[in-house]
Amino acid sequence: MKFSLVMATLGRSVEIERLFNSLADQSYKNFEVIVVDQNEDDRVVKLVEQFQDQLEFVYLRSEKGLSRARNVGLQHVRGELVAFPDDDCWYKSDVLEFVVKQFQADSRLQGLTGCSVDGNGASSQGRWSDRILTVDRFNVWKCATSYTIFLRAEAVIRAGQFNEALGVGAGTRWGAGEEVNFLLRVIQAPMYVRYDPSLRIFHPEPLTEMDEKAFSRARLYNRGFGRVLGLSGYPFYFVLYLIFRSVAGGFLSLLKMDYRRARYYWIAASQRFLGWID
Repeated sequence: MKFSLVMATLGRSVEIERLFNSLADQSYKNFEVIVVDQNEDDRVVKLVEQFQDQLEFVYLRSEKGLSRARNVGLQHVRGELVAFPDDDCWYKSDVLEFVVKQFQADSRLQGLTGCSVDGNGASSQGRWSDRILTVDRFNVWKCATSYTIFLRAEAVIRAGQFNEALGVGAGTRWGAGEEVNFLLRVIQAPMYVRYDPSLRIFHPEPLTEMDEKAFSRARLYNRGFGRVLGLSGYPFYFVLYLIFRSVAGGFLSLLKMDYRRARYYWIAASQRFLGWID
């Protein structure tokens, strides 16, 4: 089974080199790396040239916007399996082999998701379930993010394209949620998607500091999540539940006198609501 790894990138170099090194070390070798470059310089070209003897590349360019770039990459997929590694994530050497074995062992399986951990193995990018789950429209929020999603090509075809109004660089208020929106279409097809916490993808934890950058990200990301809740017709009680979780986090932070984290949670709660009613 051939893998197509669609990697959109903007503004990074060192992180891409780390990813490429991890791909060169994979025990499973039958894959292509579809690089969708949104930089105006040649920083990525140099890295592709550096690794061209170790990896099979398809090099493309696109306009800025993560969803736009992924849609460009999807037009060039040749593999039976598709993944969307971030340009700052990286894989253990057996990740692709593990994923392939899961798909080979279960013909019903159309998608596999895992969890995100930082370089020390601690949870990154949110909370993750610690048990195997069949992914549905309610638990998808705790068992999938873009770079932990692996799909059969037929599931990708069924899902169609990423919504270009969602995601980083979209130029809208909705700076995230594109991957959940995409995966929901697979689930609703319906197709069988499984979450396995033993599938662990490395990614830096972005919330190490509660600074203005973190607050800005909270506004964009949570407004995007709220937008997906609205687009997908989630029931009111579930929307309230997701908003209440952030409110509760804010109150706990206040009790600990962690005022900046409390502010972060308030932003998350309010933006989820605003995104839902957009």
